[in-house]
Amino acid sequence: MSLPKIPFWKQILISLVLGLSLGISLNPESGIVSKESINPYLPWLKLPGDLFLNLLQMIMIPLVIVSIALGVSSLKNLKDLWNLGSKTLIYFIFTTIISVSIGITLTLVSKPGNQIQNKIQNQTTTDSIAINVSKDKQESIPEIITNIIPKNIINVWSKQQMLSIVFLGMMLGIFFLTSKESGTALKAFCHSLESFCLWVVSLAMKLAPLAVLGLMSYAMVQIGFSLVLGLITYILTVLVGLFLILIFYGLMVFVFTKKNPIHFFYLIREIPILGFSTSSSSSVLPYSLKVAKEKLKLKETVADFVLPLGATINMDGTALYQAVATVFLSQVYQIELSSIDLFLLVGTVTAASIGTAATPGVGLVILSSILYTFHIPIEGITILFGVDRFLDMCRTSVNLTGDLSCAYIMDHIWKEEK
Repeated sequence: MSLPKIPFWKQILISLVLGLSLGISLNPESGIVSKESINPYLPWLKLPGDLFLNLLQMIMIPLVIVSIALGVSSLKNLKDLWNLGSKTLIYFIFTTIISVSIGITLTLVSKPGNQIQNKIQNQTTTDSIAINVSKDKQESIPEIITNIIPKNIINVWSKQQMLSIVFLGMMLGIFFLTSKESGTALKAFCHSLESFCLWVVSLAMKLAPLAVLGLMSYAMVQIGFSLVLGLITYILTVLVGLFLILIFYGLMVFVFTKKNPIHFFYLIREIPILGFSTSSSSSVLPYSLKVAKEKLKLKETVADFVLPLGATINMDGTALYQAVATVFLSQVYQIELSSIDLFLLVGTVTAASIGTAATPGVGLVILSSILYTFHIPIEGITILFGVDRFLDMCRTSVNLTGDLSCAYIMDHIWKEEK
């Protein structure tokens, strides 16, 4: 008889609890072991987590490029439905910017990372990827804008300059849109490359339970009990932000359609529940189309265009999560983000969310690229990974709700214009 398979989220939860328990036991503050006796074993404790992070970082650059390129190229119907397409794209970008701004504001106010930062030991930063966190040399805004266009693609790739990589992905997507015949072979290659990257992500996820166990234990040994309190505040910050986005969707529905937003949420209630359980917008897309046409009574033209496009490029919940996580980890590692940095963070997260594949776990890859852009140690992801699965379920529900609210609004505008 084979043993029953434990669901992935339960594996992560069990690993989180075991990691916290083991870390508390091995923490020198507990008095069970001394700091000198436990230090030689710490690298072995975090080995599964290092392998997990290395797998994600290995495919980070190609995944960002091809995902954004294919996301932009999904606007293939824009020529036929230019009026609808342009309004939809503007709506998606607008709501993403609002979501990122909500996330940054909440994190700056609640400061969840400050509860951990004083306990971070110096070696935590030095053990991470060798990146320069010095902020002494600040570039001017014209220099930042100029450097977005890369002079040398290979140099950009090696230095992982993510703004330039996002720009390269968008240029490639525009090429696919305007040169459909000559870009067919290259687009097929991008599809294959994206499949390979997602396969690597799924492979890395098999290491996830061991990674969580080891890295949470390591974090508890290094940081102590303040980590738990900081994570609770971090989770609450993300959940409050996601709830505010839902309120914002309700306001948008009321302003544009003059319909009761509560009734709208009632009609689509199954979709957020499915999104919560699957953590995948693309998996729920067929049912979203069914609800849009049968319950919301949307025109097929609108539903068939807006919802697949939304599943590709509309990731408001994910964008808020990435903004909160970036500012949270900057507080943890005491890396001050200037006003220009925060402005760039809005743009970077908005652009990166366009390329976030609608698959569980890929958000972590995109987050690591954003952290690298702002010189925040990527190993900080390990602090968050234990609670990421639950937050992924929550933000997927918000992403799907955003897609349907946009389709609902665009259908109303489309009918008025007709």
